[in-house]
Amino acid sequence: MPNTFTYHSEVFFDELDGLGVLHHTRYLLHLERAQQKFFQELLGVDDFNAERDEDIYVVVHGLDARFREPLRVPGPLAVDYRIERVRSGGVTMAFTIRDPQGSAIYCDGTRTVCKLSSDTHRPTPWTEPFRAALDAYCN
Repeated sequence: MPNTFTYHSEVFFDELDGLGVLHHTRYLLHLERAQQKFFQELLGVDDFNAERDEDIYVVVHGLDARFREPLRVPGPLAVDYRIERVRSGGVTMAFTIRDPQGSAIYCDGTRTVCKLSSDTHRPTPWTEPFRAALDAYCN
């Protein structure tokens, strides 16, 4: 898919719940890991350092997740992110959590994050280079 960031993750046995399916909170963990890697790609860095890169100082403002099909076995997982809307200090991304071959969609939805100032903990605009990277990813 054009303008889609894909992160490959691994589901382990200890993430399955008593019913033998991936616990719903674990989907969010894999989603968080994917966002970290996506922001690292946008910033052109190999690590996650909020002191150096102020644009990764974000909080989740909104999350809409729909669980489509249970994931029942440990193994590979793919998370796709697409930017839906960029605002002054926020971004809404659509996501799909699926098997790597694309034959099953386990969860999809949207996730909005808001950039905060590390000093005031109040919303603040993206830096110009990061905003340009977000906008470029949309086109």
